[in-house]
Amino acid sequence: MTSTPQENKTVNKSLVCIITLTVLAVLYTVYFAQELILLLVASALIALLLSSGVNALERLYVPRVLGAIFLLGCLIVPTGALVVQLEEPVTKWTKMLPKISSQISEKLDKYQNIIDTKSADITGETQSSGDSWFSWFKEKPKVDKSSENKTLIQTRLKESLFSFAAEFMVLAPFALIQLITAIILILFTLVYSPKLFKNYVKLFVVEGQQEKAFKFVLDVQQQLSRYILIVSLINLFLSVIAMILFSFMGLEDALLWGLIVGFVNFIPFVGPAFALGAITLASSVQWGIDIKVLIVVGGVLSLNVLESQFITPLILSKKMRINPFIIIVWLLIIGWLWGLIGLLIAVPLLVCIKLILTLFEQTTPWVRFLET
Repeated sequence: MTSTPQENKTVNKSLVCIITLTVLAVLYTVYFAQELILLLVASALIALLLSSGVNALERLYVPRVLGAIFLLGCLIVPTGALVVQLEEPVTKWTKMLPKISSQISEKLDKYQNIIDTKSADITGETQSSGDSWFSWFKEKPKVDKSSENKTLIQTRLKESLFSFAAEFMVLAPFALIQLITAIILILFTLVYSPKLFKNYVKLFVVEGQQEKAFKFVLDVQQQLSRYILIVSLINLFLSVIAMILFSFMGLEDALLWGLIVGFVNFIPFVGPAFALGAITLASSVQWGIDIKVLIVVGGVLSLNVLESQFITPLILSKKMRINPFIIIVWLLIIGWLWGLIGLLIAVPLLVCIKLILTLFEQTTPWVRFLET
């Protein structure tokens, strides 16, 4: 018995409605459970980064617990040392930014006053002939707009600083708790996940498919670990070269700005633009209008172009490359859902999804679409 066109249309409409509701439900869940999901995703990516090292140490007869603790310590100790080193420059720039913003606001006010004065003179000249008979009946109140604008700017700056300080005091304990939770999750993932997966395959997977399941997970783990390691090393190399350039040019807080150049490079397109803006601001504050500013900014721009156009495409395989337009749309979605931390892990997460899709024949068209 064949189905009628009317029945096919009903089925298609029902399928579209189901898919739409499913997508909306997923977006709702991902948005409102962002803290938990971000914690799990970030911990999983770091565990993938360290998993190859833990496996290598286990082959050298080092227990997984000791290997995981050792590698996690190698990651935490330098990061903690960098945080201690960056405390002074970060505090200095936190205090300087409100002053810089107020100075910029004052200069903008001066330019605005000049424009307002010239426009008032022009309108006064044009209206003098028409108002000559009736102007003495009108009272023209004088308002000091510059003082009002200055007071408004100062009030808003104080309110923003107060709200930032209050938010920091409230969120700092939660951030510390999340950091400790992430460390525990990473450690337990590295130590217990392989054994847990083996037991899952033995209990729930058919005997003929067990080898394929082990091979599938091993391939995904190796490729993802390789990708995260390569990207991390490239960005570390970028940070070191930027620090050397800044130190050679005499830019203050070279460590801070070098780390920013490498750290934000995890966010394609947006990150390098932010780094260029930050370096331009820092060098302009120190040197003013000088040729050194152009040299430093030009050096950072050259490093970003060299990394994005030559180094990364040569090192990474074609399986890990994605169309730039898709990356931008993905960054917009993840940034809206998860904020800054989501932007940092957005591209590694997208590459993970693509690598998983490459292992299934049914999803081959989607992989080709992502590589277009």
